Amino acid sequence: MTDSDPVAGVGAPAVDPRGWALPRTVGLGDLGPLAEPISEHNGQAVAVRPLTDHPGWLAKLYRPGPHQEDGHRIDLLISAPDALPEAERATLYAGTCWPAARIHEPGNPAVGCVIPMAPEQYRSELRRGKFSERRFLEIDWLAKSDESIRGVGLPCPGFEGRLAACRRLTELAAILEGLGLVYSDWSFSNAFWSPEGRSVYLIDVDGCQPKKMPDIHQPNWADPLTPPGSDADQYTDRYRLALLVAKCLTGRRDASTFHGVAASHWLNQPAASEVLLDMLLATDRERRPAAAQLNQALNNGPYLRAVPRPTRTPLPQLPPTQPTLVLPQPVPHTTQEPPAATCISTVEEKQKSETGWIWVLAFVVILVIVIVIASNH
Repeated sequence: MTDSDPVAGVGAPAVDPRGWALPRTVGLGDLGPLAEPISEHNGQAVAVRPLTDHPGWLAKLYRPGPHQEDGHRIDLLISAPDALPEAERATLYAGTCWPAARIHEPGNPAVGCVIPMAPEQYRSELRRGKFSERRFLEIDWLAKSDESIRGVGLPCPGFEGRLAACRRLTELAAILEGLGLVYSDWSFSNAFWSPEGRSVYLIDVDGCQPKKMPDIHQPNWADPLTPPGSDADQYTDRYRLALLVAKCLTGRRDASTFHGVAASHWLNQPAASEVLLDMLLATDRERRPAAAQLNQALNNGPYLRAVPRPTRTPLPQLPPTQPTLVLPQPVPHTTQEPPAATCISTVEEKQKSETGWIWVLAFVVILVIVIVIASNH
């Protein structure tokens, strides 16, 4: 691969191991009947519909209109894995819904693309009270505490489970970056997590573009060094990838994420926190470490950092600590009176009690005076 042609394939197409040898360009009518949509009006897609005659495969249909540039881009994506070593190609196919074919119609070269459905292992049973639901589990769950995860009936990941998922995530990111592709959409909603498999599955990868692309804005994922309105590039991807990994490793999702990384004691990954902090806080965006460096650090490897080391912005300020609200304990009622009546009754009883003590005290004072007078006579 070269910088001028970052995703061009070489030679004959590599064998797609995903089980369906379809042509790389197909007409919509060639796919057979489409089932009811499983997703609609999500991002660039107007609908995602299962292929009835091909279980496990989906037609992702784009919004209406001619998409000449998208046609070329999707062809590049489909052929990109041909240039990878076999192991990386297998990882890419196993860990992403990589497009297998471009769907076209007369006058529209990019009606959509054919993609695989996420494997069943990424579905989990979520329990909430008496109800449960089996669904694809977003990586969002790793940005929560183990107690929260356990509370919905999921296996507790612990640090090792979080680490395994982040290793796979950064491995996929390193492959994309090696292909010269920008993803831009690193966030909670675009990756699934398997607690049992300790792995992740990246979706919406058909939106990748070579070198740069319009910045996909996600609340709380803005890169502070990518000016609003400018394109996303590999350096934007590095920041967002690091932010996602930091949140998943620490189980936090606000400014405390950065502090959690800075204070980490990951003994078997001593370089991981330094790589993450340079990706997140480097004042020069072009000195952010690559995805492959983060993956290496998460796999117990060293951080071969350029000298001098990147300067960093300070850690973000922590949100103000919320005061702990101590609620009064409920007092059991022995009557069926409404609360207002109970309060009035309690005040009257208190007043009667105070009046009784006053009379007792007055009696004691009078008695003492009488005793003193008697003793003087």
